[in-house]
This record gives sequence, structure tokens and C-alpha cells, in this order.
Amino acid sequence: MKELITEEQANQIVLALSLLVFLASAGFGLAWNSRIDKQKKKLFWANVLITALVGPAIWAFWQVYNSIENYYGLDSVKALGINFSIAAVLGVVFFTLFHLAPEWVVEKKSSKSRK
Repeated sequence: MKELITEEQANQIVLALSLLVFLASAGFGLAWNSRIDKQKKKLFWANVLITALVGPAIWAFWQVYNSIENYYGLDSVKALGINFSIAAVLGVVFFTLFHLAPEWVVEKKSSKSRK
């Protein structure tokens, strides 16, 4: 029975998706840069950077996923659990980054008035 796609084709698809996510978020940032208030630019670019990092994270996760599946086998419950745990941790990391970015980037008015 012939495979739908080869492993090499799957790697190329995931690489293209990773590059697309990175380039699309960077392009969006450049296109909308002039439309953003000066007060909100730092937060905007922090969000663009975090979103652009999703692309390389997809590629890195794909490499880790494949190495785990190659080691344990495609039908391994242990591999499924490990990969699920890694995906969940990545989700929590990016969720946290998006929610902490405003606190890290936006200057608080109270700290300015004290200086």
C-alpha cells in the first residue's frame, strides 16, 4: 500500500507552515506599524514577536515529535503521552507569554509619577 505523503513531504509541509506563520506575523507587524498609536507600539511589537516565535516553535516541536515517535513507535501510548505533555507545555508557555507581555512592556503610570 502506497503512502499518501512521504516523510520528506510531511517535513516540507511543516517547514512551509512554520515559515508562513513567521513571515505572516512579521509582515502583519510591518503592515500595521504605521496604524498603531505610539503608546501601544511596544505592546504591539511584543505580540508580533511572540506570534512570530510560534513558527520556529512549530518546527522544533515537529522535530521532537518525530524523534519520539521514531524511538517508541507510532502506536505507542507512551509516545502519545510524552508528545501531548510537550504540546501542553508549549501551549501554556505561549499563553503565559501573551498574558504577561502587557505587564512587561507597558510602562505603568504610577511608576512614572514617582520618579
